[in-house]
Amino acid sequence: MMKGAQHGETIILIPSLEPDERLPLYVKQLREYGLTHIVIVDDGSGEAYQSIFEELRDNGCVLLRHSKNQGKGDALKTGFQYISHNCDPSAFVVTADSDGQHAAEDVYRLAVEARRHPDSLVLGVRNFSEGGIPPKSLLGNRMTSFIFAMLYGKKLSDTQTGLRAFGPGLLAFMQEVRGSRFEYELQMLISCIQSGIPIHTMPIQVIYENGNAGTHFKAVQDSARVMGVLFSNFFRFISSSVASSVVDLGIAWFLIDFLRPVLGEQHYLRILLATVIARVISIAVNYVLNRHFVFRKEDSQGSLWRYLSLCGLVILLSSTGVYVFHTIFYIDEKIAKFVCDALLFLLSFQLQRRWVFAARRKQL
Repeated sequence: MMKGAQHGETIILIPSLEPDERLPLYVKQLREYGLTHIVIVDDGSGEAYQSIFEELRDNGCVLLRHSKNQGKGDALKTGFQYISHNCDPSAFVVTADSDGQHAAEDVYRLAVEARRHPDSLVLGVRNFSEGGIPPKSLLGNRMTSFIFAMLYGKKLSDTQTGLRAFGPGLLAFMQEVRGSRFEYELQMLISCIQSGIPIHTMPIQVIYENGNAGTHFKAVQDSARVMGVLFSNFFRFISSSVASSVVDLGIAWFLIDFLRPVLGEQHYLRILLATVIARVISIAVNYVLNRHFVFRKEDSQGSLWRYLSLCGLVILLSSTGVYVFHTIFYIDEKIAKFVCDALLFLLSFQLQRRWVFAARRKQL
């Protein structure tokens, strides 16, 4: 067990890559606020930085090392694993960055706030309306926050903050979140929403030293990872819909020919049966894919009936919308159908995420 760690203590976890002399000073400031249980993860910084890490260890920090750089997500998981195996099971965890962006005062305030919401993820969020923020950081955060709100229904002004806190009941959960680098922190938010874990926010100071020159965020590679995580559910939803459409069309085509010898000249009945059977099978395929592949809700009770109800609603809204656009606004029926179905596709995604396969609050 971490030396001095007692029941319900707060443990500060700091992943670090190639730190400078500010990190020991930062740790000293944290100690002045009574935050003495500190875990540092050296994420493959190399020999040139070992004197800094040795100084931290000599001053009472727990030092964990990666032989090579594995990414911020893996560094956090290494810390979580250490805490789960070596610290008191009732300890709270606060993660902070090592590049000077998080004031020691805010780390302390977040640690206090986490105790008010022990079953939640608590974020220290920056106010990006203030001045002095690098344009790249400002644009990236605003764009990510906007897309995040559109896709996951949770408005967060700062989705990329590294200052986070949670209670002991979430420690195992955080180790299971996918991701190894900067995308891990965004996946953490998505996983919490999908699992019904509340997310609370607390405003913190905005600190960018030297235009955020100390960041290790790689604009192209890491941005691609973040965007991939951000759109992953929606891309899977599109894939599921395409697969279901292929099944629908393929089975309908097959049955139209297969039933011809059986029904002879009863053309309408043959087409109707082929269409209905194909649609029933494609709906079943789409439900299974959405439940197990898109939204990943193995234990979503009652979701089938909610899904079928949504299918009926979408059919009604589509036909009504096309009729209204055509008769009132004189829009071509084919164009109206395209517009209505595109809008209903987005609506269906949101309703399936929020209602059909909505997370049921887990007991932590």
